[in-house]
Amino acid sequence: MTLGTPSCALWPFHKRKATPVPPPAPAPAAPVAPPKPREVTLPAPPRLPATEPDIGQTGPSLPGESLPPPPHRRPKPRPHEDADAQPAAPEPEPEPPAAVPLPQFEQILSPEQKQAYTQEIDRNIADAQKAVSAVEGRRLSGEQATYLARVRAFIEQANEARKADLFRARNLAERAKVLAEDLVRSVQ
Repeated sequence: MTLGTPSCALWPFHKRKATPVPPPAPAPAAPVAPPKPREVTLPAPPRLPATEPDIGQTGPSLPGESLPPPPHRRPKPRPHEDADAQPAAPEPEPEPPAAVPLPQFEQILSPEQKQAYTQEIDRNIADAQKAVSAVEGRRLSGEQATYLARVRAFIEQANEARKADLFRARNLAERAKVLAEDLVRSVQ
């Protein structure tokens, strides 16, 4: 090994100057003609001899044969209407059957679950109403006013749903509370 050679000793300090590579010269823009479509000749379809179909056959026996056309049917003659006769009264349409109410599916809750849901609904509605009263007197932007209207609608819907569906009422009350909390944060 040659450690004492001058080229090795200067190697880490010797920097080569980078020579920039010139960009390739743009190719001359020559109009390119679209390729000519290639003409293909197809062989003529085979000619089949014209033969009379056998009436006794039930279906085509050879490929390419077809069934004979169906016999021509004459339209039924219309009854002759007298000029003096009264036109027939239209028949009354039958009444549709009475709509049967669809069964409503509801969740079966134990008394403890009903009480827990009712307490949660009351708590969420109270929190939402507290937030509504906190922002009611303030000047609100258009989006904030929309949020306030939604919170009020969710509170009303939760109170209505409480009568029939505690699960839905709980969800609506929770939505009202979350939206009201967001509204209070946006106003401050």
